[in-house]
Amino acid sequence: MTENKATSVFERPHLLVSRAGTPPTRSVADLLCAIENLEVPRRMWELILADATAAIDADPLTVFTPLPDRTPGDIAQGNAEYIIVDAAGQRVLKCALAGLLTGASKFSQAALAQIDCLFERDAWPEWQDLYHRRSLGFDADLRTGQFCRDLGVAYDWLHSQIGTQDRQRMLDGIDRCGIQPFLRSVAQNPPWMQQLSNWTTCIVGGLGICGMGLDTDHADSAQLITLAETIMERYLRLFGAEGEFNENPSYANASMAPVLFYSALRCHRADPRPFPALDLLRRHCYWCLYASAPPGHMVSFGDGGPDYPALTSFFPAVAAALRDPILQWYYLEYGKSPRFPIWELLWFDGSLESKAPSPEDLPLGKAYPEHSALASSRTSWDLDSTACVVFGKGGHGGNIHSHPDAGQIEIHGHGKRLIVDLGTVHYPPGDDRRPYYHFGAQGHNIVTIGGRNPYWEKSGERRSHLSACEFDNERGGWWRIDLTELHDRVQKVTRTTIHLLPGYVVVLDRVELQAEEEIKLRWHTVERPELSLDGSFIMTKEDVILSARIVTGVGPEPRFSIGSHEYQAPLDRDRIGNPLPQRREPYLDSVVVAQDVSFLSLFAVEPESTRPTIWVGDIEGSEQRWIHEDGVHRIVVRLADDVLIVVGDAGSWEVPI
Repeated sequence: MTENKATSVFERPHLLVSRAGTPPTRSVADLLCAIENLEVPRRMWELILADATAAIDADPLTVFTPLPDRTPGDIAQGNAEYIIVDAAGQRVLKCALAGLLTGASKFSQAALAQIDCLFERDAWPEWQDLYHRRSLGFDADLRTGQFCRDLGVAYDWLHSQIGTQDRQRMLDGIDRCGIQPFLRSVAQNPPWMQQLSNWTTCIVGGLGICGMGLDTDHADSAQLITLAETIMERYLRLFGAEGEFNENPSYANASMAPVLFYSALRCHRADPRPFPALDLLRRHCYWCLYASAPPGHMVSFGDGGPDYPALTSFFPAVAAALRDPILQWYYLEYGKSPRFPIWELLWFDGSLESKAPSPEDLPLGKAYPEHSALASSRTSWDLDSTACVVFGKGGHGGNIHSHPDAGQIEIHGHGKRLIVDLGTVHYPPGDDRRPYYHFGAQGHNIVTIGGRNPYWEKSGERRSHLSACEFDNERGGWWRIDLTELHDRVQKVTRTTIHLLPGYVVVLDRVELQAEEEIKLRWHTVERPELSLDGSFIMTKEDVILSARIVTGVGPEPRFSIGSHEYQAPLDRDRIGNPLPQRREPYLDSVVVAQDVSFLSLFAVEPESTRPTIWVGDIEGSEQRWIHEDGVHRIVVRLADDVLIVVGDAGSWEVPI
């Protein structure tokens, strides 16, 4: 039993919003003024108020409540997975904020109804995912962190709206369901305290924010805050020097956790100064920007998902704190459907002007050396559609959300995904996910040797390397990945990618083995391609055409085939027992049996208004060359012993090989 003290050292609310608006908090009056006069805050407030109003007469959410995107297995088993936990936590916060801004008690009572339900064992047996309990055996997980964070903030916002008994009931429930299970888990040194990841920021950071919300009303608050601050400082050191995230791009939505933690900590300490990590987080925001493509999707590397929305939720906090007009522009363009409207409303500063970047402000291409070694090249920063965006992946982040996919490539054109990473599906059971094609080498656009997965180690002892790169706003860019360490029985394995503006992509895979083996190159197209015997293929996605050809510069002629993926029993169930969705994604294979081979993949991205044209090959002296011309543009690719040359209207690349 915790003691509910009558007074606190500050006036509540104080986390992100306050009555007086003492910096760095926003005042209630300032927030209401922004809602009344500015479109972006008004749009977010309308979403919040509509959901809070609907909650007044709605039954509280339980682990058995069916919601869109919840699986039948999660509903039937009463699993506290992300979707239902987020919905319940957001309901509490939206009602608490609506009560604070409107003064209407019906909202605080709706918040209390959901809060009381969260403390009922029949409705919420524990604040933890069933699979995490079964596989890890600790008393706390991500859901514990989510609930403690949301209820801690709600306690601060509701403090003046509810009575002493209501507050005591909240304190007792949060302590029993969240704080004590967390402290028991910490005492056992769980993985999320050792290997820092999004689990760490969500769980430890969430409990730290909870401590700020409860403050002196709970005896363990100071301990929770101190532990979280120590861990969060360690976690931020995992980012690369240029803001590279230590996991895959879509998982960088977890960066909202440290942004929210430090935002709350500044308010809790009434410290108006920007927190030191802001410069790093600004670089991280730009890394996220380079990992996105029109019309607002993230690259799907690793445990991501096709068409995963661009990350914007934490951008307004960083943009406002550092007065960054480009980050403000990115948020305004891609954040029109806010993922976390409460935090975004409280962070957004309508007085900050936005600015679309020019290539001089922000180069069109960039390669990041650390973690997954993201490479990105695009025709323009137009956020609706641009002729071509090419992504490359040099390595992996050394964590459970990585795949054996070093060297992976995605190609987007005119707002459409063309050469695709399949992303992932609901997690399958067990520790080794690679037998499931989404997670193994067979589900990626890479070369495999002898049917083996390339090495994939969390320790990072065997890694691929971004060995060279160059970018130019007028021509495009190129990069090379050395993959040799990831394969057994090889002399050398490299992948070189060239993007010549506007939409021509050339990929050279060079493989030198110790002995003859089967070597396979696989490309995943978003739609089933039309394949010719010579390795030419055409793939159409709505109003965009991808014209391509695969040849061997060195080695025997490949065998070509088209297939599609399918999960087969017993590898067709997720970790809760739901059938894995059969997406049947198409792919094209090029296979040779050889000791040495050079696969040359030629791609041209074209709008459908043009006539589809194929790549034509011939020999000029001792050089092989391939030509693509559509009556307007002419592209020539030449491969010699020591150089790969791509020439077009935008100029040329001469890349030593």
